[in-house]
Amino acid sequence: MIYVNKADPSTMSATDNLFQTHFWGKIKDLSGQTPVYFNVIFKSNEQSDEINFSLLVLLRKTNGIPYAYIPKSPPLSISKDKQSQFLEELALALQKKLPKNIVFLRYDLLWSSFEQPENLRPELLELKMNYGTQTHNLRKAFRNFLPADSVVINLRLPPERLLMNMRQQTRNSIRRAYKEKIDFLIYDCSSPKLFEELKKWHEIYVNTAQRKGFYFEKYEYFESIFLTEREFSVKQKPFCREKDIIPMNATVPPPHFYLFTAYKDNVLLSGLILAICENNAYYMYAASSPEKRECMPNYGLQWEVIRFARSKGCTQYDLMGIPPNDDKENPMAGLYIFKTGFGGRNIHFEGTWDFPYNAGKYKEFQLSEQFSK
Repeated sequence: MIYVNKADPSTMSATDNLFQTHFWGKIKDLSGQTPVYFNVIFKSNEQSDEINFSLLVLLRKTNGIPYAYIPKSPPLSISKDKQSQFLEELALALQKKLPKNIVFLRYDLLWSSFEQPENLRPELLELKMNYGTQTHNLRKAFRNFLPADSVVINLRLPPERLLMNMRQQTRNSIRRAYKEKIDFLIYDCSSPKLFEELKKWHEIYVNTAQRKGFYFEKYEYFESIFLTEREFSVKQKPFCREKDIIPMNATVPPPHFYLFTAYKDNVLLSGLILAICENNAYYMYAASSPEKRECMPNYGLQWEVIRFARSKGCTQYDLMGIPPNDDKENPMAGLYIFKTGFGGRNIHFEGTWDFPYNAGKYKEFQLSEQFSK
């Protein structure tokens, strides 16, 4: 059985999943989405105790159609044969708590898959996903919202082993960046020059997006990330540790964001935005100039990030998105070569799934989504 109740975001339990934090909900609130927070109680037939977890749901509207979106969740480890029933039951429980006009619920699943969904037609995926459900109502989204494939680097390994796991060309490119005397700099929300550097980085970011044909965020979006972190940091209340016992109501640190830049001869060549949430590091946004590409600044930048994330206690680094395979015809084939070269583990997630509440309106949405970029 699943029970769902609305929750105060300040009471959300600790998580190392950036996309299920109060902080991420605030960022999305500033960008026009409405965050709603829930406490979910799950009790399975196989076990007597209850499992509680917090859930961030974002209310969105695309092409005039309102829907609810759950990024990177549920967080539970559930056997494959029970996952579909769990998603169905959770969707039906949430329907009673969501606004009446919500057309469907969209999941971006955190569960990994041993097979690449791209290899199967949507009808076959849906047939498999709906096996054992009561409504047979789970639908594969036309496209994955967050990347369904990624590379995750195990930061528990010592630096020597991390380098050994990399492709030789990647190691050579990292060495080249240092031989070229690239200057690597790090800025956080307290850095005096943060927003000056962020504007410079954003210009390259826009140029990169236009050059490669992908969507880009406005400067104000990135500015809001760091301003929100400042706000959360101010609200953070320290607690007194007594006899090494940490109270149950101790405040959970908010995620932290960092701007990394690579300069040569006072010219900004590349940069990226890193997020750290508890033990997880995320490669969120990146930009690079075609100028002096032979100096390999992007490779040196990643090595700086890996070392930095380890120093902050991170145990894994998610490179956040690659093509599903090494198909050289894929327009993002270069990204696959770049990210897999760092020696991480390729992970395939179940991707984006929908549970329609209004079948007619959902078909309208499907058509509009297929014809939109």
